[in-house]
This record gives sequence, C-alpha cells and structure tokens, in this order.
Amino acid sequence: MRLRTIALYAPAAAALLALAVPTGTAQAATGNFFYHQQPGDIERVLTNPGDNACFQLGNGGGPISNQTDRVASVYFSNNCTGGVFGFFNPGDNGSLPEYHSVKFTEFPP
Repeated sequence: MRLRTIALYAPAAAALLALAVPTGTAQAATGNFFYHQQPGDIERVLTNPGDNACFQLGNGGGPISNQTDRVASVYFSNNCTGGVFGFFNPGDNGSLPEYHSVKFTEFPP
C-alpha cells in the first residue's frame, strides 16, 4: 500500500522540483563597446551586450573602444562568420579599416 502512495505522488513531486530549481541565467558583459559606422564616421555604442551573441555593426570602420569586462571578437563579415578580424581585450582601444559584427566572450574563442 505504501509503495502505491509513493508512486502516485512521485510525478507531482518531480514537477514541483523542476520548477523550484533555478535555470542558468544568460551572462552579459558589463560596460560599453564603442564603434564607428560608415559613411559619416558616426559613433555608436553597445551597452552591456550579452555573451556569445553576435551583434551586427552595419558598415563599421575606424575606431573601436572596448570598455566592457569581456573580450570583443570583431569580424570582417556579418553574422560573426569568416574568422576573427581582431580581438579587443577589456579596456583596449584600436582601429580597423572595416568590420561588420562582434561577439563578446569571457576568453578569446
């Protein structure tokens, strides 16, 4: 009799436990990533960008300033494909002639 009672309540207990266990939260960089869009050399900023997400930068070119706490991998191509054009560690400033997307990670990929 006792075994039947446990079997009856086990699925409900498992469902409640699944709801109570926190799921992983998405991580994000803290800070700002500054870049320039062309033509017009217009400065743009990404604030607290998510980790491992690809951000489109349009027709980027010129100065870059990574004031986040993550490594910024800047790609020549859209959709963070075709290989990394440059790495910018936290606090790094630099310039690239052309870029189109960026991804933020704790460590270089």
